[in-house]
Amino acid sequence: MISSLIVTILGVLAASVLRGFTGFGFGLAAVPLLSLALPPAQVVPLVVTLQVVIGVLGLHAASKECDWRAVRLLTPGLLAGIPIGLLILTSLPPNPVRLVIGLIIAMSVVLIHRGLRLPPDPSRLTGFAVGLVSGIISGLASMGGPPVVVFLLALGHSAARMRATAIVYFMLSGCVSLVPMSLRGLITRDILIWSVASLPVLIAGSRLGTLAFQKAKPKHHRMVALVTLSALSALLVGRALMG
Repeated sequence: MISSLIVTILGVLAASVLRGFTGFGFGLAAVPLLSLALPPAQVVPLVVTLQVVIGVLGLHAASKECDWRAVRLLTPGLLAGIPIGLLILTSLPPNPVRLVIGLIIAMSVVLIHRGLRLPPDPSRLTGFAVGLVSGIISGLASMGGPPVVVFLLALGHSAARMRATAIVYFMLSGCVSLVPMSLRGLITRDILIWSVASLPVLIAGSRLGTLAFQKAKPKHHRMVALVTLSALSALLVGRALMG
């Protein structure tokens, strides 16, 4: 129990620092780290719960810089995509799914690195498509962040605006995910206990990440975002190929 608690606290700390700096990445980092200490059935509900909590706490500050139009464009696709992802999840083996997601992320990183840019006011169709892909991947693997991060990077926003928009979007995404989880009884008493126990570290890590962001240059934010996506892509492709 003590070892599980230590690993969980360290995992939440690392993930919350990343999220505080970039505005995203909490689930990407927390799911594999917490899987070392907790049963798989508890990891995703706990991560989603903590993501919503930290999102709500940071919503007021993020709302000032947020690109609300981008959030509105992405949300309908997210709502449509999550049920599709859950349906596909029951039909396909996990390794091909990991491989496809990993390759999509890798391709996206290459495009961003080569200077992919979207117009500052993308069409509703573009926003819906990105939200849909994000929702499908969320339903499949609880990792729907990369398409949205690529979308926000491609808009060419300032680091502060992109970070604020990511914070708002992923808070909403977590709220959407909590609904089916609650209906299926996945938000248990143990999840709530772990959430309360993790809260001080969650807040401290987020503040550390925010402080680092405030002192960093905009290029550092972009670099960390691309490195995070690249690492996730390599992890998914590696797991798929190794079986």
